[in-house]
Amino acid sequence: MSHPAVLETERYVTKLHAGDHTGHDMAHLDRVRRLAMHLAEGEAVDGLALTLAALLHDVEDEKLGRDKGLVARHLDTLALNPKQRTHILTMIEETSFSKGRSPSSRESAMLQDADRLDAIGAIGIARTFQFAGARGHSLYGEDNPTSAVAHFEEKLLRLAHQMHTDRARRIARERHAFMLTFLDRFEAEWTGRDI
Repeated sequence: MSHPAVLETERYVTKLHAGDHTGHDMAHLDRVRRLAMHLAEGEAVDGLALTLAALLHDVEDEKLGRDKGLVARHLDTLALNPKQRTHILTMIEETSFSKGRSPSSRESAMLQDADRLDAIGAIGIARTFQFAGARGHSLYGEDNPTSAVAHFEEKLLRLAHQMHTDRARRIARERHAFMLTFLDRFEAEWTGRDI
């Protein structure tokens, strides 16, 4: 989508997320946008609002330590109507896993699904270890709740069962199965069960 608001937002988030080493980089935002647009195909949704929310959803993520209000200030620079602006802010607020919010719109459900799809499967595995490395967390430890592998039990293995759209459920099933295979192999190599 080459809408002026999208182009301006792409420039904004590309600069803001430059140098990110936690898995919340521009590549993540592009994948979430692509997934959200896939989930929206053939649906009567506000594609512009969904695209902008996908690009902006990690701007104020608490894990990244940025100030609150950045998204609202950016939206104020765009030619959006008040309803779209509010809708985008609501979608972003409802995307966060840690806040436990349920989607209040079809677009919000799609954005939440898209962001969670990027947290599972092969990319999700890679991002988990990238985040752990960036934060100095260990790979694994049976009683270590901050280890990369602990994050699978804490969050990632729960996501496939929390999808809202049929398309996301289909994608999530395959990605979830891949994570289970990976974890089994990881544990076998960690403990030496494979030798």
